[in-house]
Amino acid sequence: MFYKNRPKIKQNRAKGLAKRGGSKSPARGWSYFVLLVLLTGSVELIAQAADPVGQAIDASQAANNASKASQQRVNSTDDQTKQMLERYRAATWQAQQLNVYAQQLEEIAGQQDTEKVSLQRQLVEMDNTDREIMPLMLRMLNSLEKFVSLDLPFLKQERQDRIASLKRLMADPEANTSEKYKRILEAYSIEADYGRTLGVERADVDGKVVDILHVGRTALFFLSIDGDAAGRWDANAGKWEKLDHGYVKSVRQGMRIAREQTAADLLTLPMPTPAGAAK
Repeated sequence: MFYKNRPKIKQNRAKGLAKRGGSKSPARGWSYFVLLVLLTGSVELIAQAADPVGQAIDASQAANNASKASQQRVNSTDDQTKQMLERYRAATWQAQQLNVYAQQLEEIAGQQDTEKVSLQRQLVEMDNTDREIMPLMLRMLNSLEKFVSLDLPFLKQERQDRIASLKRLMADPEANTSEKYKRILEAYSIEADYGRTLGVERADVDGKVVDILHVGRTALFFLSIDGDAAGRWDANAGKWEKLDHGYVKSVRQGMRIAREQTAADLLTLPMPTPAGAAK
């Protein structure tokens, strides 16, 4: 009986397993999925654990990259530091130069202030000098005019024109005092030179054109154009008088010396005495 019922028992077990298998199939699917994920991660970990050399290379490369980036930052900072140092040095040097220049300007300004005060004082003194020197110049001009009118009548027109020019200058408000004074002194100097030199001019004497020789401002002689007649100025009488024919050669020689046509030499001429008489 035992053996006869065995097939039934197996059938019952098979039915029971079929029932259990049919009821638990979804849970078993999830279990397979989780197991597959775990197996995949394990394979990756195993693969990574199985390649230590690659990991070391990757770590070294990462360290090199980090070191390179750090060095670049250091280099950039160093360049910036150098640039800032150069700018600082340039600014310091410029500041020193500006300080020196400022000191020089202060000294120049001080000197200019001193000169300004001096010039202001001189302007005040010049105003006082103008008030004092103008009457003096007018007196000098009047004296010169009188002197020319009383002097020997040589270069008469030229000397009168010079005095007239001085009078116009003195009345000119645009002319400064120094120029006026200079011109008056020049006129005095020219008149003084007349007394130390020989001079020749062509002028009219008694309606005739003659050459006149002045010996300083001591004597005047004339020589006719043809060279045949000579004469001298009589200051006491205020007129011309004829000379002996023997003086013609000396008068002609004096004129040649005055014109620098010959060397200076002694002349034999009838010079006036203090009494006005000729000898």
